[in-house]
Amino acid sequence: MNPTEWRRISDLFARAAELDPDERARLLETEEENIRREVERLLAEHEASGVLDLPAAADDRWTGRILNGRYRIERFLARGGAGAVYLARDEPIAGRAVVIKFLEHRDAWLESKFHQEMEALARIDHPGVVGILDAGATGDGLPFLVIEFIDGVTLRYEIQNGPVQAARAARLIRQIGGAVSAAHEKGVLHRDLKPENIMLERPGTPEEIVRLIDFGIARLDRPEEQAPTRTTRFAGTTPYMAPEQLAGRPQAASDIYALGVIAYEMLSGRRPFAAASPVELYEQQRAGIKRGAIPGVAPAAVRAILKQLSFRPENRAASAHEAAEQIALGLEGRLSEEWSRRKIAAVLASGAAVSAAGGFYLWPRFRPLDSSERVIEVLMGSEILEHGFQKSLDIDSRPLQNADGTMIDSIRVSSGDQGEFFHPLSAAQAREAHLRGWILTVEAALEQGRIYWGLDNPQDPRQYSPYLERNADNTETAGCLLLVAPSHQGIDRLLPGKAGARRRMVMKWTPSAEAEFSVDGVKLVSGYTGFSGFRYARGLKFGATRYRSARASGVFWKIRLEIG
Repeated sequence: MNPTEWRRISDLFARAAELDPDERARLLETEEENIRREVERLLAEHEASGVLDLPAAADDRWTGRILNGRYRIERFLARGGAGAVYLARDEPIAGRAVVIKFLEHRDAWLESKFHQEMEALARIDHPGVVGILDAGATGDGLPFLVIEFIDGVTLRYEIQNGPVQAARAARLIRQIGGAVSAAHEKGVLHRDLKPENIMLERPGTPEEIVRLIDFGIARLDRPEEQAPTRTTRFAGTTPYMAPEQLAGRPQAASDIYALGVIAYEMLSGRRPFAAASPVELYEQQRAGIKRGAIPGVAPAAVRAILKQLSFRPENRAASAHEAAEQIALGLEGRLSEEWSRRKIAAVLASGAAVSAAGGFYLWPRFRPLDSSERVIEVLMGSEILEHGFQKSLDIDSRPLQNADGTMIDSIRVSSGDQGEFFHPLSAAQAREAHLRGWILTVEAALEQGRIYWGLDNPQDPRQYSPYLERNADNTETAGCLLLVAPSHQGIDRLLPGKAGARRRMVMKWTPSAEAEFSVDGVKLVSGYTGFSGFRYARGLKFGATRYRSARASGVFWKIRLEIG
């Protein structure tokens, strides 16, 4: 099969997977027989397993290559209708294993979902959700994501070995519910919750940990999109889709429904409904479960599961955390008729849900930061990448000597397009910065285009990014970024004098007063609330981007973040 045929098959599969059987037949009826037969084979496998991954194609273009000068791509893992996933090694970070996901199909909707996946993973800071490490584009503009590699197996693999024992199922369901709730609290709906998208680290041991993956079709709630009945494109894996999601109106309760399907399947080895099409599934959901009992499972647990499978969203639990706790308590024989929602809420609030799991997992405990951890600073005269900094996209740096040539006191950063250096925060640093605030001090001179710096803390929903940009009349503007796309917008303040002067800029953020921004001792902005677009949770960052210029560059004498 040649690459052109494979791309055609991949595209048809992605489209056909969202259609009912009659619509699929009409879509495929004009295709060549070999193309139609291969798509039908993939659709049959998809319906049987729920897996959207396609086998490796002959046009694998990445294995053996090095991406962005650091990621050595080792082997192909999976391909879906829109992209491909590879295992790679992050060479500068001791060759640690990472997963790289490429978007291979240029479709406006798919591209928007790809960028939403970036933002979704950046928003959520929870041990039960896979973390994003990097993002960018290849030289020919192909977007990619770098994600944590999870050493384990999928929940699907475990289910295929037979029903999961009740005590273990209770532990796993609690963790799944906690991770889903963490996503919902950040305004992220997963929309494709299923056993294939739940990884298990250290499977079968008391230390077993759940990690949610694949937020490729997640929906992000934004303040400007609060209409109560938004209709979206049909997306998801049909057997795990709630009635309202089948109708194009997903909500948080839809992920709770999927949690119920997963719990039912874990304990029984089968799904609660067996439908040949989305329309048939919708009618079965409306009629309700015909075979309620699950052999060997406590009736209280079954009732808690069936509650999450209710046709009407309002009849399910109020949160994924609450739904998981109801099911887990039932499996442990601790959910009786007198257990009210108020009592379950009290259990959740007291933390008994964690201790009842037998010590399999503890929420992170953070020790106080020592003095060295409270400061992240660029050390002039040393190689940036040797001190915990990483680079993204097109960015270069060169050390500069002072006026009398006796020492290196600054660096020049430059870019032909856009790029940045960044220093990730540890979990403890991120938490401390979120709780106690931070001060970021920069001394720099702009040469051309725009230079910027800031903090993108995974604990906070927004990032903070001041900048300097050169104007056409040889003046310069200092500002705080508010919007990146479709155009750069910010709170702009014209600075006195000509462009190119060395300036001292300080941004201070506190939880109670938001951020204030000063230049050369003069406060220019107060109450700056940051911006939520293009968040990658990279921590401290600084870089350059073209702005009314062919290139961008600037000289930095100081970049220092103080936490707390």
